[in-house]
Amino acid sequence: MMKKLLAFIAALLVLGSVVMAEVSVKDLGDGTAEVTFFYGNPKASDVTVAGSWTDWQNAAEPMTKVEKGWEYKKVFPADSVLKYKFISDGNWTFDFKAPDKVDDGFGGNNGLVEVAKLVAIEKAKASGDAEALSKLAASGLKFGSFTQVNLASNFLTRSVVDSAKKGFETDSVQFRAKSYWKISGDVLPNMPTYIEIQAFDATKNLYKVTNDGVEAPGVSQGVNEVATGLAFNPFFYMQGDAQPKLGHFKAGLNTPYVNFETAYGWAKPSVRTSIIWKTVKDNDSNSGYAQYSNGSALQQFGDVKVDAAIVPNTSLGVMAMRDWLKVSYADTYTAEVQWDVKSLASNQDAASEFFDDYTGNLIAGAMVQAAGADVRAQVSVPVSKTKVEDGLAYQVNATYSNDLFGITAKVGDFGPNAYLMYGDDDDVKNNAGDAFVAFNPWVNAVSGAKVGIDAKLNTTWEYKLADVNNYDLKLYTDLDFDKLAAQKMTLSLFGKANYDMEPADNADAFVFKEAGAKYTMSEVSEMIPSIELNYGIQKSGEVKLFNTLISTINTKPGIGIDVGFGLRTLLGDATDADKDSNELIAFLLGADYKVSALKDGKIYGAFVYNMDPYEDWKDNIQYSEYRPDRDIDDYAGKAQIRVGMLWDF
Repeated sequence: MMKKLLAFIAALLVLGSVVMAEVSVKDLGDGTAEVTFFYGNPKASDVTVAGSWTDWQNAAEPMTKVEKGWEYKKVFPADSVLKYKFISDGNWTFDFKAPDKVDDGFGGNNGLVEVAKLVAIEKAKASGDAEALSKLAASGLKFGSFTQVNLASNFLTRSVVDSAKKGFETDSVQFRAKSYWKISGDVLPNMPTYIEIQAFDATKNLYKVTNDGVEAPGVSQGVNEVATGLAFNPFFYMQGDAQPKLGHFKAGLNTPYVNFETAYGWAKPSVRTSIIWKTVKDNDSNSGYAQYSNGSALQQFGDVKVDAAIVPNTSLGVMAMRDWLKVSYADTYTAEVQWDVKSLASNQDAASEFFDDYTGNLIAGAMVQAAGADVRAQVSVPVSKTKVEDGLAYQVNATYSNDLFGITAKVGDFGPNAYLMYGDDDDVKNNAGDAFVAFNPWVNAVSGAKVGIDAKLNTTWEYKLADVNNYDLKLYTDLDFDKLAAQKMTLSLFGKANYDMEPADNADAFVFKEAGAKYTMSEVSEMIPSIELNYGIQKSGEVKLFNTLISTINTKPGIGIDVGFGLRTLLGDATDADKDSNELIAFLLGADYKVSALKDGKIYGAFVYNMDPYEDWKDNIQYSEYRPDRDIDDYAGKAQIRVGMLWDF
């Protein structure tokens, strides 16, 4: 009896991370279970959960504010396996208290919820079944896959020789297939591993017409070649007559005092979004890195949290290192420093010569969060053997918010040679030579009605307003009719413009950039759970406007329907060439259906004409604000009919 009791206690301890996780399940007894997700950050002002069941950010679900954070409840089939992340105030956030995790392939992790396993754990705890708990505690490797198969017919809606000639001619018929196999988990206790194999990834022409009108291949030849390849050696053929490739490899060893991780190839390093900037982004590891970080016994001392690492690497093609130390106190005060350096020594095979010649930068920052205020500052200073001129960059952000109003002020200055060695170029490098001052107030006029303005002054890094002095302006409002009038609807509106105090000759000082609106309805009817409408208008110089209206309808049978329309209209400065090449009308029609029996595989299809906002022949539309995340003339002159299947688990 004592042995069973001890085994039961041991199993409970092993399952401690699951038991203490802030994801809970309730067996409803009808083959379903209610899953509750909790995000314990009451300071956040807007939180959604994005996961495998929401098509990630494309249909992320809002969480509800509760006393100590944010909560989300949903009923799932008992055999569901859910991957997820939180999006807190626009930032993707891994749930460190998730019952389990899986590598996301982009330098981070997704939370993992195996509903049946959590239900079984609750039953075993209630019955005191130590043997069952012990089996459930055993961790192993997990298999996942991203596999996409498409058949597409491509058309030209205008001549490639004379753009004034419109029509609808077949350009090609293509078969496309890609499959990436993912293995993750502990190969041995405390030895996490992530392996991703490119099984195949290729596009084959079943039919193709060259610009000279020659069929190469013709239908008979193309179909015969593809059918033969798929019948006799499908993986080798669809890998471009090559063997499957080991793309990602990442392995480690976790101890109480030191965690070790190494990776190479397409595997991504641990992404670091520090005080303000992303100082390590999800670039490929290439020839590899080795990371040594503090283990669990050295991560927290009372109210003090410590994150430290040394990462020698050759990801940049030469010997290099990134090292950081981050210290937080009581989730209120944070300070950190990161040193990035790469060797320019002639002998790259001798670590002893690393500092014979080198370049890099020192990145330091601090943050204070208290009483509704959030103040952050970050600076990057060049550190090299030879002096680097004009490489300094800094940014300061200050925010205060409560339930009624909020305001953010930002100032940044980036020398012409400023950059982050491993970081996101959008944070520093792409701003090199510029400075800005931004002011972003908002107010909840009444519950459910938010109005705000984003204003940003752009100038030179030396603040020479006589050279550059322009303002980006954005007005927006978000209306939640559930709070305003007990109606399950939301409406968001925005408009963007630029005002230049020093316009070029014959240029307008005030320039409209884009505007948009998003309208959602939930609980529309028993057959239609939700409808979403996105309208956008964007401008291309003084030549063209593009209006788009896209509707997404979700139905109870699980069929998603997209209907979209676009209109390109010319402005006064359009030339005859602009008029000849303009594609006035654009539209799309798409549908998808999730097939649970096929491991949540999706069957989908689309017809796109002179616009294609879908991501990489998939079923999800990519938006920038509320318009397609594409240039105005993207896909103009083209059309496509495609069908496909997609598995992502």
